[in-house]
Amino acid sequence: MPKPNHRDKILSAGLAVFHERGFHGSGIQDVVDHAGVPKGSFYNHFKSKDALGLEVLERYWQNNAKTRTELRDSEIPALTRIDRHLAAAGYDENGCLIGNFSGELASSDAFRPRLSKLYEAWISDVAACILDGQKDETIRNDDGAENLAEFVIEGLEGAKLKAKVDRDPGVLERYRKSIRLLLQNR
Repeated sequence: MPKPNHRDKILSAGLAVFHERGFHGSGIQDVVDHAGVPKGSFYNHFKSKDALGLEVLERYWQNNAKTRTELRDSEIPALTRIDRHLAAAGYDENGCLIGNFSGELASSDAFRPRLSKLYEAWISDVAACILDGQKDETIRNDDGAENLAEFVIEGLEGAKLKAKVDRDPGVLERYRKSIRLLLQNR
């Protein structure tokens, strides 16, 4: 019978390894070596590398749930919520796992639908926040909340990629300032 903590060790290792090396740049052996478990343990818990990758993606999504939940906290001004969300996204030399997987796995029938659903949910959270700001007239209303939210998330993913390439956290700070100016109702 497998040790109960091997599954969690493999998931944590998968997250670290895929985030650092990419999905295609990593093998099952890399993951189990990082986890410190025998390779056979992998197959006791996961049918394939894709199965692990999907669960890793879900863990990454859940690890960032708090900042998305705060987007819907109407006690905080909408622009502040968006700014905090973008600040929480922060610089990571490995980039964003969702963005990285999108670049690597967009043509994968196993990953594309899940990535698409994650973006839809993320955009929905941002759109709800923008709509709050449009209602209280702190956010421009000459464009729809959904369209502005798509622009915010698409731009964020682009800024994260650029920051990763340049190894410059300033890219994200400049993006945050630009989004604030773009969204502000004048």
